[in-house]
Amino acid sequence: MRALSATTLKLFQECPRCFWLHVNRKIERPRGPFPSLPSGIDRVLKIYFDAYRDATGLPPLIQGRLDGRLSTTPLTLGFNDPATGARLWGKLDDCVILPAGRLAPLDHKTRASAPADISYSEKYYKFQMDVYTLLLERNGHATSRTAYLVYYFPEDGALHDGFPFGVDVHKIKTDPETAYAVFAGAARCLTGPLPACGAECGFCRWAETRRVALGTESPLAPGLGAAPPRRRDRSAAGEPSTPASAPAFPEDLFT
Repeated sequence: MRALSATTLKLFQECPRCFWLHVNRKIERPRGPFPSLPSGIDRVLKIYFDAYRDATGLPPLIQGRLDGRLSTTPLTLGFNDPATGARLWGKLDDCVILPAGRLAPLDHKTRASAPADISYSEKYYKFQMDVYTLLLERNGHATSRTAYLVYYFPEDGALHDGFPFGVDVHKIKTDPETAYAVFAGAARCLTGPLPACGAECGFCRWAETRRVALGTESPLAPGLGAAPPRRRDRSAAGEPSTPASAPAFPEDLFT
């Protein structure tokens, strides 16, 4: 049974071909260096939030910004879906129990500055929160069908007194039915032939450019593009190791 997550479903939305190759053939998109600072901040936040998990209120960092308390529900969730023959799983950053007793996923995001408004959260993170709501509901939890994005960003201040961070909380509505529809479509995609690439997929454009330049055909499927040479060979030839035009999404997506 194939296991999918919010991240792989996002890849399916961006480019069905890259998704199919990633899951079925284990061919992943090239990756650049990943900053370690967000991971370090996530680790510190987890320790801080865990210290308030059995409290009656929320951690002081977000008190007054939303109501409720932290949930003790397991944050790694999944379910097997007989209708699609696939499994969906995910790991929530956190989850809150609202005053009505319903659950809402909470996700930590680090940024260089505060988002301009809630439309940023709705554009880039709504689908991720849709998936988390679906996971909660399929595991028997009543949800509010809302989610919270907590943003942390540096502010000016006296650094010798501690690095100052601002905090902003966005509440957005979630739609687990949309998440399931994408999940079902992705599962169907995996059982079919290699699909067409996404209209805006820079990775596929790069592969096609390589195929034309080398005058070769892919061993996987016609028109896929030649398998790229080893990274050191590309460097030696003075060619870029990443596509010239990558999909537009924020660097902190799903961190």
